[in-house]
Amino acid sequence: MDASRSEQRTVVLFLIAEGERNADYHRRMVAVYGEHCLGRMAENNWCKSFREGRQTILDLPRPGQANIVITNNSIAAVDEMFRANRRVRTRNISDELNLSKGTVHTTVHQHLQYSKVCAEWVPKHLTIDHQKQRMGLSLQHLIRYAEDPSILERIVAGHESWCHHYTPESKKTSMQWKHT
Repeated sequence: MDASRSEQRTVVLFLIAEGERNADYHRRMVAVYGEHCLGRMAENNWCKSFREGRQTILDLPRPGQANIVITNNSIAAVDEMFRANRRVRTRNISDELNLSKGTVHTTVHQHLQYSKVCAEWVPKHLTIDHQKQRMGLSLQHLIRYAEDPSILERIVAGHESWCHHYTPESKKTSMQWKHT
């Protein structure tokens, strides 16, 4: 808060105690503070609240302001939740840790430097385990063919077709939190 604003509020409180009329407040305040004077409506609001018994010149806390400041403990708790589940949503963290969504957002992006990326499944890139499994199945088929050449008549095959028992998830549900 600007020092002149607190001074002006104190002057308004003094003028009320002195018994001045509302119409004279603004004229006297403009003469002293010039263009940095409180506005007419702000002055009237302060007059009203002082007449109703308010004693302090400081602003009262407003609803919606964050009650919890970002601390090392809250940063560690958010990081622990991300390490446990990379697909956790910030809304769930907010609810579970009783932090505001803005606090969680600031913690995630500025303090922990996480960003959300897609983890898409690409069937053409096989892992080492998949390659070994594929090689093993191919060898089994060759062995069976060596034992019984008529086995090829019983195999149903398509041209360039893949049949998967895996249903890929959507792009949004596959997103994960990762460090930059």
